[in-house]
Amino acid sequence: MIEMKRVGMETLDSMVEKVFAEQDIDHFGSIVETKKEKIAIGAYLDKKLVGGIVADKEYQTIHVSLLVITQDARGLSIGSKMLQEIETIAKEKGIIHITLTTRSYQAVDFYKKNGYTVFATLEDMPIEGVTKHYFDKRLK
Repeated sequence: MIEMKRVGMETLDSMVEKVFAEQDIDHFGSIVETKKEKIAIGAYLDKKLVGGIVADKEYQTIHVSLLVITQDARGLSIGSKMLQEIETIAKEKGIIHITLTTRSYQAVDFYKKNGYTVFATLEDMPIEGVTKHYFDKRLK
């Protein structure tokens, strides 16, 4: 009999790593990557933290999971500078794609202005009346 239990991620970690390693070996002939990396950068204006960007590197992709700027620091190109910093790191690491998402009321035009392309949209996500936009920037 199959039984479902709610568990913490640490309970699943070793099983998940083993399955993905087996998939790597089956598909690529060896384990491609064992280390994910979290990248976090703070933006400071006059020694005050006014913005931040958080990204996850996995294989040859970086996914930006967070980009935020305080209201009083907007319009100073801080967001563009943070994206450029992530792109510099990405190029140093041989990254092919940078992906990110934003909601319809947030920064759609900002990401387009910075060279990101919408590859998908999902209406009523995460709540009715909001559209989630999925972006990609190919570096190679």
